Amino acid sequence: MNRRQFTAAAVGTATGGALIKLHAPAHLWARDQRPRQSRVAILPAEDYSGKLDESLYEGLRLFALDVTGKTVLLKPNLVEYIAGVEVNTNAWLVGAAAEAFLRLGARRVVVGEGPGHQRDTQLVLAESGLETHLRDRKIEFIDLNRDEVVEIGARSGYTAMKSLWLPRAVLNADLLVSMPKVKTHHWAGSRCH
Repeated sequence: MNRRQFTAAAVGTATGGALIKLHAPAHLWARDQRPRQSRVAILPAEDYSGKLDESLYEGLRLFALDVTGKTVLLKPNLVEYIAGVEVNTNAWLVGAAAEAFLRLGARRVVVGEGPGHQRDTQLVLAESGLETHLRDRKIEFIDLNRDEVVEIGARSGYTAMKSLWLPRAVLNADLLVSMPKVKTHHWAGSRCH
């Protein structure tokens, strides 16, 4: 391509872009499309303890979630167990979330995860303390690494994938709640995962 062809192509591309913008609905080009009010709550908690039950329940009530009669799947981060190092979502927090959703009227709350580093899920559950919290609250745990998987068709054309394979427990849930662990081992100092 010579300079003249390049210039013609550049002008054509710029003109085409301008025409698209002129004829596209104005709302597509709006700078700020965020809702007026953010749906985020920051709640104080001094430590992981039984006090989280009430605090988390009151925090969830702020969002007026209707979970009455629904199944809620809590998905914490369970990675592995390292003595003295917090690498998993705290067991108190997971237990408090389960209790809060039940108090809000959920028919069923389950916890599901598929650890990626330590493949012995029962070891991670026991050593992290999550097994005790779930047993005491009578909450079922589902190992997503071992759950039945179901193929579902992709609903978008963003990738070449025509389908996805998802655990049955994820598909059976009415509400999926990701429960991240604030990572303090990251080079940036902290990150939410």
